[in-house]
Amino acid sequence: MKKLGITLFILIFFFAGSSLLWAGGADNKTNWSAEYIGILNRNAAIDAADIVMYNPAGVMEMENGLTANLSAHYIAKDYNNEINGVDFDQDEPSVVPGLYTVYKKEKWAAFLGVTNVLGGGVVDFEHGNATTNLVGVQLIGGANALLGAAGVPSTFWYNGISSQWLEAEHTGLALTTGAAFEVTDTLSVSLGLRYMKSEREMEGDVTIAAANPFPAPGVNDPTTASVAFEEEATGFGGVVGINWRPNDRVNVGIHYDSEIELDYDQTVVRDTHGILPALGISQGGERNRNLPAVLAGGVSYWINDSLRMETNLTYYLNNAANLKDIPGTPRDESALDNGFDVGIGFEYKISDALSATCGYLYTETGVDAVNMTPELPELDAHSIGAGLTWQFNDRLTLTCGLGHVFYIDDSYLSAATGATINYEKDITFVAFGAEYKFF
Repeated sequence: MKKLGITLFILIFFFAGSSLLWAGGADNKTNWSAEYIGILNRNAAIDAADIVMYNPAGVMEMENGLTANLSAHYIAKDYNNEINGVDFDQDEPSVVPGLYTVYKKEKWAAFLGVTNVLGGGVVDFEHGNATTNLVGVQLIGGANALLGAAGVPSTFWYNGISSQWLEAEHTGLALTTGAAFEVTDTLSVSLGLRYMKSEREMEGDVTIAAANPFPAPGVNDPTTASVAFEEEATGFGGVVGINWRPNDRVNVGIHYDSEIELDYDQTVVRDTHGILPALGISQGGERNRNLPAVLAGGVSYWINDSLRMETNLTYYLNNAANLKDIPGTPRDESALDNGFDVGIGFEYKISDALSATCGYLYTETGVDAVNMTPELPELDAHSIGAGLTWQFNDRLTLTCGLGHVFYIDDSYLSAATGATINYEKDITFVAFGAEYKFF
């Protein structure tokens, strides 16, 4: 039973390495603002304060003065693990806020952004999922081996999972601050510092039972494996940007977000089998899992006075982050490949005060199905979004956006259980933002 408790912990622990939102790579998230939701391509944008995250050097193309942008979006997410035709799902939503400010004066600017760059929500599998099912199968096998060795007839052995659940929450709040400078009339650069605090909480139970209990008390009573723990890490990274605007119709933005080293301090809340120290997890323990670096670029082009097109490529450097495999788990993090987003978006000025946007994004995470996290399968996806921006007056601009992510299902045959596991996801999102120019 102790070995099976270890299996439970390892599988839930592996979920600690995953992120919960939709846009971005296997770890890094990029869905930060209502403006982004409406077009899905912002790496070359120069029109709102949220570009401190997407095109920081581009703030030099904004007007002089102090501008603040407040944004939030609601994400309805339905994740499903199908195991031999049986569905196990969760539908807990997430809300992601963001605050961005820019102060520009002639040839220099200062900026600040606060938003979530890793994780960002809760998953709640009330009736279990692929992780808890695997734990249950192994608990049953191990418990029955002990009963058989004790001479208990097989008619009294454990034969099912009576209850199972798993819940987890992950946030990675980042504060990004820096400055931008005009090098020439067409070229600007930026340099910034990012501080991030990442927190993870997770817990889960699996209870097995026998349909035909043994007459003697305590021989095959329902048995529960239960684990709960918390992790917290802080880290620093750098952000470098370049913006080139050769003429009034073309703008090119490039930025690089460095890797952030994260050493997580561990707190054990519950461990029914007392096996965490054997895995190097203990009260006051530590483990390393860095946030990969990102290289992103985009080109914006005004086709005419009313229509703008933007195309983006965002590349996630997972291989360089030195992600490590955890022995004994079905998922090998060291096998993660680099991932990318590529997309195209359009903005149409309906009038001087009203603009409409739409966009498409293709995401490849670089993760094979066998190495995906059951709680958040890192599936490749096609995303579409649309939005409206209304300049209410000279100071206030309002934005709304909505869209949907079409994930590409993926499956594999589990060597541990012999079951075919199919991963499915479905996400719909809506966002609202307000930008105010103080002076």
